[in-house]
Amino acid sequence: MSTQLQDQGRESGLGVQPSEILRAITHRKWLILASTVVVGAAVGTGSMRQKKVYSAAASVMIEPIMPKVIDNPVGFEGISELSRAEALFSNTQYRIIRSRPVLLSAAATLGLEKNARFLADYGINPQDHADVLDAAAGVLERQLEVVPQRGSRIVRLIVEDYDPNRAAEIANGVAQAYKTHALDRRLGATLEAHRWLDQQVAEFSKALEASEAKLAEFRRANQISVNDRKNMNSAKLARLNEELVDVRTSLIRLRAKRKILQAELAQKDGTQASVPEIASNPVIAGLRGKLVDLASQRAQIASRYGPKHDTMKAIDDQIGEVRRLIEAELSIVVETNDNEIKALESTEAGINAALDVERTAARELEELVAEYNTLAADNETTKTRLAALQKRQTDADLSGRLKSNFVEIFENAEPNPAPIRPSIVKNSALGLLAGLALGLMIAIASVMLDTTVRSQADIEELLGLTFLGIVPSIHEKAETAGETQLTRDLYLVRSPKSSLAECLRSIRTNILFMGTDKPLKKILVTSPGPSEGKSTVATNLALVMAQAGQRVLLVDTDLRRPRLHRVFSVSSETGVTTVLLKAASVEEVIRPTGVVGMDILPCGPLPPNPAELLHSSHFTELVETLCSMYDRVIFDSPPVNAVTDSVILSQIVDGTLLVAKVGTTAKDGVRRARRQLGSVNASLLGCVLNDIDLEHGSYGYSHYYYYSHRYGYGAEEKSAET
Repeated sequence: MSTQLQDQGRESGLGVQPSEILRAITHRKWLILASTVVVGAAVGTGSMRQKKVYSAAASVMIEPIMPKVIDNPVGFEGISELSRAEALFSNTQYRIIRSRPVLLSAAATLGLEKNARFLADYGINPQDHADVLDAAAGVLERQLEVVPQRGSRIVRLIVEDYDPNRAAEIANGVAQAYKTHALDRRLGATLEAHRWLDQQVAEFSKALEASEAKLAEFRRANQISVNDRKNMNSAKLARLNEELVDVRTSLIRLRAKRKILQAELAQKDGTQASVPEIASNPVIAGLRGKLVDLASQRAQIASRYGPKHDTMKAIDDQIGEVRRLIEAELSIVVETNDNEIKALESTEAGINAALDVERTAARELEELVAEYNTLAADNETTKTRLAALQKRQTDADLSGRLKSNFVEIFENAEPNPAPIRPSIVKNSALGLLAGLALGLMIAIASVMLDTTVRSQADIEELLGLTFLGIVPSIHEKAETAGETQLTRDLYLVRSPKSSLAECLRSIRTNILFMGTDKPLKKILVTSPGPSEGKSTVATNLALVMAQAGQRVLLVDTDLRRPRLHRVFSVSSETGVTTVLLKAASVEEVIRPTGVVGMDILPCGPLPPNPAELLHSSHFTELVETLCSMYDRVIFDSPPVNAVTDSVILSQIVDGTLLVAKVGTTAKDGVRRARRQLGSVNASLLGCVLNDIDLEHGSYGYSHYYYYSHRYGYGAEEKSAET
């Protein structure tokens, strides 16, 4: 990923860590406490000033018995439908309780339209309302809550009011008004049902008379009972079918016998006699015997005299005559069988004709039976409906006399002296929570909306810079603001074991480690904007390097608003600009600081063209000369985002150190400074966070304060404060 993309990714983040939110909450604990107390007290006071609201509840029991007109038995499949009907009935009753007619009746019964206290409590001015009773009913609608009791038929009517006694009276009044309304509707429904039943009974009575008349007329028209005629017809059909079966069976037998007879006739000798009529016929039997004798004689003659003997012809003639007689007798038997077949066929045709007649009669009877059954069923249905209507008519009369109701007042409301609102304890607790939440929101918002540099994470993760260390705040008294700043600049000299000294030594170490390959002799100290502590950091960094035994020169290259000469109380009549203008030598303008190993080169007279001077070859030569004279040369310069001087200087030095003041330097300012320095390929060493309050744990650096005091580095700070 490119550096540009990394920068964009860093710039898009909010950079708010949970630890920062926790620090903000801790830092603003008094604000959060004040918010909690103020809001809680305000809510509690407001609750105490509110009018007290009381509650009372009456209970009614609703039996979901809907008026029936005609009995209708219900099977298992109708149970769910009944459940839905019951639920619909109950929901309807809940709406009726809150309906305008019921509430108007309750308000009128209680006389609320004339109750001055009630009207005043709810801001009803009789002069402003054309219908005061309707306005009172509207108040009841807002006061009333209908709450069905789960698993029972009991419904609670809960009323809230400013008076506990009046709340109970209104609850009981609404319950009574609903009961009366339900009874009136029940009686009205009973009367309506009674009228409808009377009309239906009259109509069904007429219908029954007409049905009885039609049935009687049908019986007269058909003389005898239709069922009797149907039974007779059925018997005839059964007998004829039996006769037809017998005839057809006989026909089958005779036709089979005819085939056998025809076969016998074809043989012309009746020798088979397979039919009883042939076997039992005496004529055929005699002829057959004679034929056998003749055949025997012929065989004897043929064997004795030979087949051509004269006697053979006479015997053959006799045999032929006998055969003709047998054939004639067989023809008579066949003819007799055929006559029987014809007779049976004629009988079959007669039976079929009779069956057709009876079937036609049966169809006609079926139509008559259907008509009769329809008339009888209509008559029976009319009787049943009429009986049911007469029973319901009796029940309706009894219900009307009893004046039964499906609503019963189960429990009357009693005044409750304990108010339900306002709950001062509860509201105060909620107020405290709201105040706490408000304070926390303010504390968190202060972090979320803070666009300044706050922590090491901001430097490293969001801004992409190396974090070199911190410079703690210096708590030391002085006469004036100017004296305070000068005192802070040289605090390290007076307190070499302070937290400030230790933090600066840590920064010095980090810088030295960064120059292991190439020593960092020329170091530029700058900041994104003014008043962010760059001069203080440059001064103290030079001091700790001098304390390490190095020869250090502090150069004031802020040619617009120089300040280092005042820190060390040296003259600024000669300095950098004097050398660049060839008005003095380097040795003449360098001033001792009073610190061993550390000198200062002040700015000198302010030039009209500082950027051009710094960009000149003379300044480059001056820098090289200074580097040959000292181990470290530290340059204090103007802010990067204000002028281009620091950008020019960053190209000459070995490394640039950026100073950001916690809670003051904007993140965008640091990004802009980094971009400007990066545009000239400046060697940016990293960033130092300035003015961190270690004592009060500002921005999560309380551990520095703890460790510095734990190892004796904070004793001088305590003595300075006291």
